[in-house]
Amino acid sequence: MLLRPAWFAIVVCAALPAWAVDFAHEVVPILRVHCGQCHTGDARQGGYSLNTREATLAGGDSGTPGFVAGDSSASEIIARVTSDDPDERMPSEGPPLPPEAVAILRRWIDEQAPWEEGFSFKGTAWEPPLNLRQVVLPAPREGRTNPVDRIVDAYWEERKIPRPPRSDDRTFIRRVSLDLTGLLPEPERIERFVADTDPAKRAALVDELLNDKLAYAEHWMTFWNDLLRNDYSGTGFITGGRRQITAWLHRALVDNKPFDAFVRELISPTDESRGFIDGIVWRGEVNASQTVPIQFAQNVGQTFLGINLKCASCHDSFVEC
Repeated sequence: MLLRPAWFAIVVCAALPAWAVDFAHEVVPILRVHCGQCHTGDARQGGYSLNTREATLAGGDSGTPGFVAGDSSASEIIARVTSDDPDERMPSEGPPLPPEAVAILRRWIDEQAPWEEGFSFKGTAWEPPLNLRQVVLPAPREGRTNPVDRIVDAYWEERKIPRPPRSDDRTFIRRVSLDLTGLLPEPERIERFVADTDPAKRAALVDELLNDKLAYAEHWMTFWNDLLRNDYSGTGFITGGRRQITAWLHRALVDNKPFDAFVRELISPTDESRGFIDGIVWRGEVNASQTVPIQFAQNVGQTFLGINLKCASCHDSFVEC
């Protein structure tokens, strides 16, 4: 289904060992943020550089190795970041490392301080690997097995938030009608629904609204027009790259085109659907964010994944943004 309940999907990826420290996504951000100003790139305060594993291990002017692989308790890095002596503690300015950051560094060293091959804090050519992880859903509660319900129920329980009461029939029919068709239900339809004693009437109402294909399509056209920048003017139209895809989009919604086919025809387009992908090419050469690959990743990521990827044109870690 394209946008019909349920809209939530979970992708289960290959599991990583529970004990493994993720160097690229756990260790690097800590070293870059808390140590980078003085010990990465061309900076070598005290003769100490973190640019490579070898340099990090070698230590600085004191001659003491930076760490002992496999033994965090004997490592100079840990001694410095946990010291109470203001002349010894690192970082020398600002607050000390949070306990959780120290714990990550300890585990990293105890696991022989693995270092991604080719990575260096000096230079920008290295690309961090994409490590997959196992997604584990919370256990269902009171028969609510939908993935969204399981996540929300666990969130409420963890924060001791009471579960809201079940909506009454009048509230339900109003909400579901607005969600699926963008229209308020007729007063007569509300009264029939309230008077109905069938315990399955709510599910039947959802099916009824979804079967009104024209109302459904016209409602969701507004959202997809925004996401796909399907307009009559603006960026792309000036240079003739972007074209309207209104006819294709409306038919896809009316026919309930499967979501995978919907996305495929936008990214690898037909003549009718290529207005979206052709419009990705923006004008300008100010920075890396305006290159076609970054524009492609940004448009596709923001439209279909709900995340902003443009930061990656200049940064390789969320803590830098």
